[in-house]
Amino acid sequence: MKKSTVIILGFLLLLGLIYQQKIPHKLIGFYLSPSNNLVKADAILVVSGDNDRMKHAIDLYKQGLAPKLILSGAASGGLTSNALVMHLEASAAGIPNESVIMEEKATNTFENAFYTKEIITNQGMDNVILVSSPYHQRRVYETFRSVFKGSSVKLQNSPSTYSEWRYSNWWQSKRGLYLTQSETAKILWANITGIYR
Repeated sequence: MKKSTVIILGFLLLLGLIYQQKIPHKLIGFYLSPSNNLVKADAILVVSGDNDRMKHAIDLYKQGLAPKLILSGAASGGLTSNALVMHLEASAAGIPNESVIMEEKATNTFENAFYTKEIITNQGMDNVILVSSPYHQRRVYETFRSVFKGSSVKLQNSPSTYSEWRYSNWWQSKRGLYLTQSETAKILWANITGIYR
């Protein structure tokens, strides 16, 4: 067998092995869900959405990572805002009302960043932990970074550990596939156009 044929077969075998181990899939999942080694911050900011986010934020608060929770989200249906629903969950977990700041106007990720920037600036905060579901964390971070451009506020990532979506197996469910494709497309669009939503 020719040396070039052996090299090509070896390369194809390597590609097959990489695909079989789902390495490209895991890299996409890892990219979507950035996570930092957290340091103590001024606030934990929760973007409304999946229920797992608040549970994770409560854990971070109880670990003493920040003295305040900023809860962001308008009503998705009915009269009760998502921020208020999260506040009620925080209260049920024993978090005092004075530790909670609600933002009830945001209807999308860009507005989460836009409306909470005013709160963070007015409160003189320098360091904020961002909490979302893992598949949404990259877009949250990039959107906040865009809105906070020129600001000295440090943004840390802490995707929920309670989410059913995992970077290591998201492709195994229809919902995981949908969420991953949707978030990847939205991030790509924002990077191309500079328009964050």
